Amino acid sequence: MPHPAPPVQPEADRIVFVRQQFSQFGGAELILDRLLAALAARGKRVALLGRSWHGGGDIEFIRCDPPKITRAFRETLFARAACRLIAHEKGALVQAHERVPCCDIFRAGDGVHAAYLEQKQRTQASVGRLTNRLSLFHRNTLTLERKLFASSRLQAVIVNSEMVADDIVRHFGFSRARIHLVPNGIDLARFRPEARNEHRAAVRAKLGVPAARPVALFVGSGFERKGLRPAIHAAATCDAELWAIGHDRRPASFVTEAERVGLRKQFRLIGAADPLPYYAAADALILPSFYDPFPSTVIEALACGLPVVTTTGCGARDIVGQLDLRLVRDALDREGLAEALRAALDLAAKPETAPRARAIAEAFGIERMVDRVLAVQERVRAMRARA
Repeated sequence: MPHPAPPVQPEADRIVFVRQQFSQFGGAELILDRLLAALAARGKRVALLGRSWHGGGDIEFIRCDPPKITRAFRETLFARAACRLIAHEKGALVQAHERVPCCDIFRAGDGVHAAYLEQKQRTQASVGRLTNRLSLFHRNTLTLERKLFASSRLQAVIVNSEMVADDIVRHFGFSRARIHLVPNGIDLARFRPEARNEHRAAVRAKLGVPAARPVALFVGSGFERKGLRPAIHAAATCDAELWAIGHDRRPASFVTEAERVGLRKQFRLIGAADPLPYYAAADALILPSFYDPFPSTVIEALACGLPVVTTTGCGARDIVGQLDLRLVRDALDREGLAEALRAALDLAAKPETAPRARAIAEAFGIERMVDRVLAVQERVRAMRARA
């Protein structure tokens, strides 16, 4: 006797995520990767629309790869092509992780471009600020951002920090009631203080670093925006080692900077690597980004028991402040960042710091993140049904 066919799920149950491309170095991509896998594991009908996709399994891939032409028009052309494909997704819920003005839900994982430019201008001379204003890339991105937040289809925005929520309201007048806070989630079973016992001695021995030598860790790609230069200055002032994990197109300039301030022998540019062993071997994380919506590396470090130094331009500033308010400084305050790193290294020597840091991180598990995203999606579905 033949088995009955499984019930066909309605298109309204289908979720189409939009992300232009995946990078092995991107934090936003990693969060989406975790989210897709978790939703698929829960039996959700999930598709990804983008230029490329490294995964598989139960996640359908919809290829959207218009000509890139130049950087100035790359985002605009992708948004147009994506909207043409989305027009055929009748009834599906569309959650975009790109500035695509035809989505039901937008996750602002990359923050607000207008706010990013504000912060960037603080680091630039007048010529640099003029170049930004004339840049076709920035002008087109700002136009796309305005269209997105003015879209009649957009029902909800997911942000990973209160900082980004405030920026959206301030720049676009978007309703705060339709902005939902869903911080990034990490694997709390993997990132844990016990990793210190497993990796610390081996990593330090491999690098020839004595057990008592203070070590600050930097984790992030795009070294200039993430603040590697002020991190180098802070470490030099504190006479600490600085290990940098991540990817950058021009890493040599940071080696030169370390040599200039007398940190060359203590500066180790490790490159792209699994950060877990280095969290275990380091004493503190320093991430002095001038604009960073919500770096997962902050939560990973706290989960491993490390104190973290970051800036007022980082969406994780309030979380870091729960451990110690001295650890949050302005990105341009190099003296203040050095003071913060000294405070972090002092905290690292206290036995109560690791359990306190871990307790803060406990609120940021992957499953909790998925539950919150699902709650937003169900709320939007209910709104569409009423409409």
